Amino acid sequence: MSPYDLIIIGSGPGGYAAALYVSRFKKSVCVIEKADTGGTCLNRGCIPTKAMLHSASILSTIKGSKEYGIEVSGVTVNFPVIAARKEMIVARLRAGIESLFRTNKIDLVKGDARLTDTNTVTVNGEKYSAKDIIIATGSRPMALPCAPFDEKTVYSSDGILNLKDIPHSIDIVGGGVIGCEFASLFNALGSKVTIIELLDRILPSQSKEVSRKIEAIFKKRGIDVRTSAKFDQIPGPGPGIGKEKILVAVGRRPNTEEIGLETLGIKVEKGVIVVDDNLRTSIKNIYAIGDCVSGPLLAHKASYDGVVACDNIMGNVRSVDYSNVPNCIWTDPEIASVGLNEEEARSKHPDLRIAKFPYLASGKACIMGRHEGFIKMIGDPSGNILGVEIFGLEACDLIGEAALARSLGVNIKDWARVIHGHPTLSEIFQEAAQIFTGAAKQ
Repeated sequence: MSPYDLIIIGSGPGGYAAALYVSRFKKSVCVIEKADTGGTCLNRGCIPTKAMLHSASILSTIKGSKEYGIEVSGVTVNFPVIAARKEMIVARLRAGIESLFRTNKIDLVKGDARLTDTNTVTVNGEKYSAKDIIIATGSRPMALPCAPFDEKTVYSSDGILNLKDIPHSIDIVGGGVIGCEFASLFNALGSKVTIIELLDRILPSQSKEVSRKIEAIFKKRGIDVRTSAKFDQIPGPGPGIGKEKILVAVGRRPNTEEIGLETLGIKVEKGVIVVDDNLRTSIKNIYAIGDCVSGPLLAHKASYDGVVACDNIMGNVRSVDYSNVPNCIWTDPEIASVGLNEEEARSKHPDLRIAKFPYLASGKACIMGRHEGFIKMIGDPSGNILGVEIFGLEACDLIGEAALARSLGVNIKDWARVIHGHPTLSEIFQEAAQIFTGAAKQ
């Protein structure tokens, strides 16, 4: 077989985005995948979890429908149907990626990949060569020494998606994004949920205000939130002791073992592949992207990495910039942010200005009966955007406008002049920007 222009190890959101992008420039591409096409995000992460969360959201809406003048009785949850729908969505999207590969003449090879020299990857005893290589091997859930995954009682965030029934009770070890999303899901479905977080607050990557608000909402809904708490053993049987299921969500580790990095002398630190600002490893024609390099462990960050790496391979030199990567958390209410949060901004810009606009004053939010939340716009005295944080309905969709504004260097004073449709949730940007500039409606 003739050498490829590019071999990509891993077909997740970094790998498939890179493959599709570079194929449009008539480059020959081979993608190697040891498991399901689409990687963690599609098969065991973003897509299946959000599919289940959407079902839970519909359930919550039905339960609260009396407020809207719709009275419903006899509502039951058919969890096997929820699970089947989730699998159908995943299968459809996976087939879509494979179809795009075929359409764009991208070769997909299934099997374990190992780098055998700077231009060669061996898969199932077959050798494939390319001018350039991208490593996009992703990450996997971290276990605790005291609670190894058995996917029967102690679950990883991968294994928990294969549950056949709604657990009566579940302990979630870790109050980060994954833990809080699953807490929101199982609480809505009727499970008794306990969050055990080692730090002094849940969602420590977000502002303290957001952490406090989501904790208060969780507690109001019956979720037992235990912060500054250490999980050091699996509870034994006994009255009031132990839970039916345990989900360990304490982080993820990169998949960088047994792919031949040490053979080539590619530099690795604490399991993370070391790359420069162009995503090039210590071998000049080998790049690494996504969860196996530093930066936020997010699917959209991996896709961004993939495009940047391909541009550099093709001679269009680009450096990565993660300052405008949006964070999206699908709890209920949703949480999203871009740039610096309030505490980060204050430490770097003591003269900052903050404008907040409540969902309670949004006509659309009130119409939808979801008026809990706010937007927080943080800027310097000149109106440069330092950060935006949204807590409330559809925050994860809305944050795109803020990411665009910050990426393009839009001044908050100019943002205040942008006309938004009425009544829409996007008006919160206009209102917050007008408050920031002192031109708010009276």
